[in-house]
Amino acid sequence: MARQQQLGTARAPVELGIFDSHEADWFLQRSLSYTSEKAAELGECLSAARRIDEKDPDSWIEEWAALGRRVADAADTALDKGERTSAREALLRACNYFRIAEYGCRPSDPRFHPLWQDSVNAFRTACPLYDPPVQFEPVTFEGTELPAYFWRPDDSNVTRPTLVVAGGNDDTGEEDFFIIGPAAVRRGYNVFIFEYPGHRGAVHTDPEQVKRPDYEVPFATALNHLQTLPGVDDRIALMGFSGGGYVAPRVAIHDDRVKAVIPNSPMIDYARIADALLGPMVRRIPGPILKWGINRKLARNPLIHAYMEYGLWTTGLDDMTLYEWMNSEQAQRDWAKFNIVDDLHRITCPSLALVGAAEGEEMLRQTEQYHRGISSKNKTMHTFTMDRDGSHDHCMLDNISRMHQIVFQWLNDVFDYRPG
Repeated sequence: MARQQQLGTARAPVELGIFDSHEADWFLQRSLSYTSEKAAELGECLSAARRIDEKDPDSWIEEWAALGRRVADAADTALDKGERTSAREALLRACNYFRIAEYGCRPSDPRFHPLWQDSVNAFRTACPLYDPPVQFEPVTFEGTELPAYFWRPDDSNVTRPTLVVAGGNDDTGEEDFFIIGPAAVRRGYNVFIFEYPGHRGAVHTDPEQVKRPDYEVPFATALNHLQTLPGVDDRIALMGFSGGGYVAPRVAIHDDRVKAVIPNSPMIDYARIADALLGPMVRRIPGPILKWGINRKLARNPLIHAYMEYGLWTTGLDDMTLYEWMNSEQAQRDWAKFNIVDDLHRITCPSLALVGAAEGEEMLRQTEQYHRGISSKNKTMHTFTMDRDGSHDHCMLDNISRMHQIVFQWLNDVFDYRPG
């Protein structure tokens, strides 16, 4: 744990022990978290995992894709027989498994976009099989329809609080649904999940919609659209996961329609996070050796290689290597713009800051600095520990039920909302 905190990797040290690669093991654990929403099954996942050859970059992709296709076929059979519940549950699993396969692809891989599309298609086929249906509500922004989902407890005219979700750097809108969508609706909340520029689904939809520091601009459009939807009133909470931990506070600084903000975890200075992860290596190792070392590490860790190239792709820098990005003065200046430290005092709405104890020292520092710096009279910080919460991982992906409990107990108090 100490090593993880020193490096600031935001990956909890607990491992399943199924893969030698920590990244692969952690990602499998993350994906298994969605069994609670019928988006994974232990037997299917372990069977696929046992067939994966970690030395073969294609093995991860092909095994998960094959499982996705098999489960999607089972969904088709259930649909043909009119078995809506079985079809919906199989489609959710297929969505998740195609997503896991796509995660292993570098953006230049010809399977990258089709696997994302397979995942999205499975989920959107499942949407009308819920009661009430999950609505696909794209947000028109800069000539592009950015993906968004809206769901509410029923089709009545009753207005309710709405939880708006800003996902992280590497997840999908569909995964954000698994993380918190049904949990919100079960507790009587509307939920609105928006794939903002730089988010996975947004860049797949339009490669020009890459990361930008001024997220209040696209979210102004998204909130305009949200306010036209049935059952929505002014009780709007904005929750950001991972990279969304920058997005949500940034929007709350500029848009007073956000009546409560929940960064999980707050990311107030991207440059410091990158430095915590990469800085010691850059400062310690001479350039040519560093380049060789990075290439060697990425070659040995295909999931990390895919993740790093994906990050460059969502930033609009898919023509760069990681080494080039680290040594580009312009790229570092652009990255440093993702910084809200000097504006934290402008956040006055109620705030709940969440962080896992094993996310790394820099993540803990930024959470504490965020909590101290905002002007909210109603502000709470919760650090999840394994002893108290059964969770200490990034975004509480090792115990999302406990995270739900903390979030909605707090939100119910903020909105004085007792749905029963």
